Amino acid sequence: MSEITPKAVKVWLAANILAIEFDNGQTRYMRSHFIKDYLDAWSPTRGKGKRVNLIIAPTWEWFGANPQIAEDGTLTLFDKDTYTPEELWKNSKERIDEVSGT
Repeated sequence: MSEITPKAVKVWLAANILAIEFDNGQTRYMRSHFIKDYLDAWSPTRGKGKRVNLIIAPTWEWFGANPQIAEDGTLTLFDKDTYTPEELWKNSKERIDEVSGT
């Protein structure tokens, strides 16, 4: 029997942390792709190809994100940054303090 992945029904974005409300009533938290790449850019090993992100302040990224949730639970930010339902569920955490620290 396969496990059904909950779908996102509502999302808030602030300071590059997503607060995601799922159809099972649970709210979970996750870093945006941008902030993950921004933090990786500082790493000598993970930063290759991502250092251009250091030009833009990370607080700028979330203005005008215009989050859109498709019927299948896929989230799109800025009309091009896509998060699958599986990614949202498996990569998110139950508590915000588990994702907010660097």
